[in-house]
Amino acid sequence: MRSALACAGAVLALVAEWPAHAYRFNESVEVYGYTQIWLTLWEQMEDDEGLVQYPSKDEAADALSGLSINKARVGLRLAYLDWHLSLHTQVKIDHDFNLLDLDVGWAPRRWFSLHLGQLKIPNTFEALTEDQRLDFILRSDITTALADWSLSKSQHPASLLYGSASNLRDLGLAAKGELKAWGWTGRYFLMVGNGLGANMYFGGLTRKEYWITNKSQFLYGGRLEVAAYDIATLGAFGSYNEHDNIVFNSGRAVYDLSRRSVGGDLRVTIPKTGARLYGLGGEGQIRDDFNSDGHIDLRYSAWAAAAIWDLVPLVAWLTDSQLPEGHALELAGRFEHLSFEMDDSGSQVHRDQVTFGASYVAAERLKVQLNYVLRSTEDPLHPERDTLANNVLFANFQASF
Repeated sequence: MRSALACAGAVLALVAEWPAHAYRFNESVEVYGYTQIWLTLWEQMEDDEGLVQYPSKDEAADALSGLSINKARVGLRLAYLDWHLSLHTQVKIDHDFNLLDLDVGWAPRRWFSLHLGQLKIPNTFEALTEDQRLDFILRSDITTALADWSLSKSQHPASLLYGSASNLRDLGLAAKGELKAWGWTGRYFLMVGNGLGANMYFGGLTRKEYWITNKSQFLYGGRLEVAAYDIATLGAFGSYNEHDNIVFNSGRAVYDLSRRSVGGDLRVTIPKTGARLYGLGGEGQIRDDFNSDGHIDLRYSAWAAAAIWDLVPLVAWLTDSQLPEGHALELAGRFEHLSFEMDDSGSQVHRDQVTFGASYVAAERLKVQLNYVLRSTEDPLHPERDTLANNVLFANFQASF
């Protein structure tokens, strides 16, 4: 037992000595990466209750547990300081190999920079936070909904865009900047993009892409935020995405995209306590009129509120000792509410989620998270589902360099 404790102590001491950043060859070249492995301890699968295989009459399991790879990412940052140029690229190597980020930047001033490529669109602060730095294992529903439904994802199962996932990103041109004065900080992020989502482009006969016609229409998005003394940060964002009569690459399907979204968020840090709070919300519409019935395809709105408490300051105060820099031991809780209505039906679906979490971060290189998620859905068309369902208890193990 003593030898095991000694080994564990040695590992933690070694982790504490690791540099808490990606591998930097010099000031111009930086390589980073991380992976996340999920351990699902228990998850309800209510939809499979009562499923029976015939003729064996073998009844399906209605829960699951197991291991899976959630994310594996590798990235590169290059800087040519004399010209104020930079390149950031990131790829995903889990499930399939795919490009996430390809951002060529020119930053002559702190208050002004231009970025060309595939990058995250203006959205909630949570969307712009790197995956490995999230407070919870999953992003909130409103963050992913605003990105997917503001771009090309459809809620209609018959649409070719029903399964479209944006990865929070689009290909376009963006301007960003930051201004500081008297303890206040202002930031802006403006973007013009394809409006389709990651790795979907327009291209005709010269280079046939996912879509082969477009009337020079684009996504327009922006985010503004102001921070006061690193204590409170207030942000607001919105997007407008319009495409008329674009043609799918089969040459036989004609689609319209007409999307609107707006939202905001607030973050508050309570000094010297390790506690921080945040709230975020937004709403939007899909006006594509996929059914040609004159109704709005989808109206949606959602909000989330969370509290996170890092116990390290409390432990330091009680024990008069300090953990090495970059370590954190956090307790967290979040409540979410999502509502949506299809085709002006007057029937709204409501979905609530409550997440309880605990996490430990060691030198910003190793991270362990445990989350318990309670889900509840209220659907007038399926009243039998108005119960807590598909709850999950799972853990995330993350390593990065």
